[in-house]
Amino acid sequence: MKDNAVSLKTFTQTLRGTVIDAGLKTPLIGATVSLLSVDPNRAVSTGLDGSFALEKLPIGRHTLQVSYLGYKDAELPNIMLVSGKETVISVQMEESFIQQAEVLIEAERDKALPQNLLISSSVHTLRTEEINRFAGSRQDPSRMAANYAGVSSASDQRNDIIVRGNSPLGVLWRLEGVEIPNPNHFTFTPNTGGAFSMLNNNLLDNSDFLTGAFPAEYGNRIGAVMDVRLREGNNKRVENTLQIGLNGMEVVTEGPLVKKWGGSFLGSMRLFTFRPLEELGVNIGYQGLPRFQDGSFKIVLPTPTAGKFSAWGIAGSSSVTIYDIDEDTTTWGKVHYRLEPTLYNQMYAFGVHHTYSKIPKTVTELIISTSGSQVEATSIATFRNLTSRLFYYLRNYERQLITRFTVTHKPTPGLLFKSGFTWQKMYYNNQEIMYQYPRDVYEIPLDAQGSATLLQGYFLSKYSISPQLDVQAGLYAQKFSIGERLAVEPRITFDYYITDAHKVHLSAGFHSQTQPLVYYEYRFFSQEQPVFNQPYNQLDFTRSRQVVLGYNYSLNSSWRLKAEAYYQYHYNAPVSKREGEEAFSMLNLGTDYSFVTVDSVVSTGTGKNYGIEFTAERFLKDGFYALANLSLLKSTFTGGDGKERPTAFSIGFISNLLLGKEIKLGYDNRHHLSLDLRINYAGGRRYIPIDKERTNQEPTDKIYYDVENAYIPKLRNYFRTDLRLSYQLNTKKTTHWFFAAADNIFNRKNELYYGWDLEENEAKEYYQLGIYPYLGYRIQF
Repeated sequence: MKDNAVSLKTFTQTLRGTVIDAGLKTPLIGATVSLLSVDPNRAVSTGLDGSFALEKLPIGRHTLQVSYLGYKDAELPNIMLVSGKETVISVQMEESFIQQAEVLIEAERDKALPQNLLISSSVHTLRTEEINRFAGSRQDPSRMAANYAGVSSASDQRNDIIVRGNSPLGVLWRLEGVEIPNPNHFTFTPNTGGAFSMLNNNLLDNSDFLTGAFPAEYGNRIGAVMDVRLREGNNKRVENTLQIGLNGMEVVTEGPLVKKWGGSFLGSMRLFTFRPLEELGVNIGYQGLPRFQDGSFKIVLPTPTAGKFSAWGIAGSSSVTIYDIDEDTTTWGKVHYRLEPTLYNQMYAFGVHHTYSKIPKTVTELIISTSGSQVEATSIATFRNLTSRLFYYLRNYERQLITRFTVTHKPTPGLLFKSGFTWQKMYYNNQEIMYQYPRDVYEIPLDAQGSATLLQGYFLSKYSISPQLDVQAGLYAQKFSIGERLAVEPRITFDYYITDAHKVHLSAGFHSQTQPLVYYEYRFFSQEQPVFNQPYNQLDFTRSRQVVLGYNYSLNSSWRLKAEAYYQYHYNAPVSKREGEEAFSMLNLGTDYSFVTVDSVVSTGTGKNYGIEFTAERFLKDGFYALANLSLLKSTFTGGDGKERPTAFSIGFISNLLLGKEIKLGYDNRHHLSLDLRINYAGGRRYIPIDKERTNQEPTDKIYYDVENAYIPKLRNYFRTDLRLSYQLNTKKTTHWFFAAADNIFNRKNELYYGWDLEENEAKEYYQLGIYPYLGYRIQF
């Protein structure tokens, strides 16, 4: 360590934090915190609240080592100190199974550990520093997740998360331990992604991203979980961050709330417009000028006897109108009308959280939250005679009240129990109006207000049978008021440490999810008689059985190799029995700006996802990091006709290579230059081919699809290279960042989708974004 030690320089900063038990999240009093990156080394002990502080440290990268009797040592390398902001960290420590055990896991593996240590398999830790650093991520946690094995994106314009061939409808979003609506701008019903994230990367703490076979704590989804945390504000001094770029501007402020108790506040506001990009001639994918704004906050108030209280919130809105009106009707081809759609979104989530740890070896948590979302889409049609009328209107307004209570109890170092109960009341107010051309009538298949209730409960235990073997067994259950559906799901995980460096894990379990709430009250009318049917409220949960086998090899303190094989079998998936809709399955939806419904939907479909993933990762050391992964996957489904077909997301392979180099300019650590590169190469999305001959001869604008060969053809393989350059400058009391980036720097023409051009009366491929540049400036003080 002394070879890498640095001597004190002019600019200094404070490194503070807390040391906590990884299972109970309670403070560890008297832990030794050693700073190894200065000469001579420095050490302090944690106080009654588990806190520590190391003051007047030279700016730059530092390494901490934390030790505590009965716990495995933890080492945290590459902690960045800048002059404009204190660095505050949290150190989670695991209890040793026995003292002087022969098999101990090296502390360096902490860099790969999730925030929730009850997660053993199919998990990636989204580290906040990497969200800002990785090329192509656009400071968006969803796009950051697409760098990991088994994950692909829907398009350059959207940040939907497609995991192991699953629909993005299977993604669960959690914030501060409780479910929230889709936290993205420019989303649509019932998607879980959008164009840009509402989650401000400057407020995020390290978060967990789960890609399958979840522990019993997580329910009502079969695809993936994004478990996001907000960091706590600085409880010692007021700090501010300002950022401006081509996308807009933001302000972040934080500071102490009640100093004697260590309380803090943290808040941000962002306002975005794309007019600068438009002025530069950058193609953002459509003719329109989107705008959006959002804000977030977190307040923390620990008390001496009553426990720890926190309040948090996030809210945002976005709107855009797409212009596509050409008054020269001779160019319209088969087009009878042109649409001018407007999309408006709102989302909010607020909650209060209480943690109580005064009961020996036990921690209780109570969360009460309210949240909601609104999607309002309006399309105005301009016909050939240049008259206009309302063509389509959709309002999807949902809100929910959630109460969640959990108890964690650790009677001995090798045994932990955790259980929880969630009551979720959901309210909806939805309407859809469609103009039926050429019948010249309006239909209103959706016009409903009401509520539904979802009850969830779980119990799990983790037991260290030996220093080498951990077993986690759990049971999850949920009951939904619509249809009175019930699911009871056992789950189990085995972790076996062969040696310090080698670990294997096996996870298996049952999973299920409700259908998106907006579907349940949807009605289909008969044209022959005044009756309607509601097939969606007869649907069962979409259910899944999943198993994951994995291997992890820590070559040394910097390099890790990882492999996982998985198999998922979905059943009771909604499919259609109607002729011509045999290729419909809810397993294929979730990435488009369209609300797809079918009037003969039944819960008889199945699906299979299986594959293998390889990852090699070099954590940042000596200014260099690398991440490479390769995923081989296959995804199939059976529709209403019982025929097995590939899903839309069965792209075959995904590969990523990320490289980054941090260069110190000068001798005093004031200047840093970073260069980051990402290369993504993946199989193309599948699509339903068009019957070109029938469609070409059709005198109307009707398009005929070759359903028999649905999802057999694929778009061309996707290839993109992203580059990011950033410069950090530290002055006495401030830190400045300048960054410039370009996604798809080689301007590759990647195919977005395959469709029929009614103007040219031919099938054609439509393309993704070209080169997408963006730059910005951030100051912390």
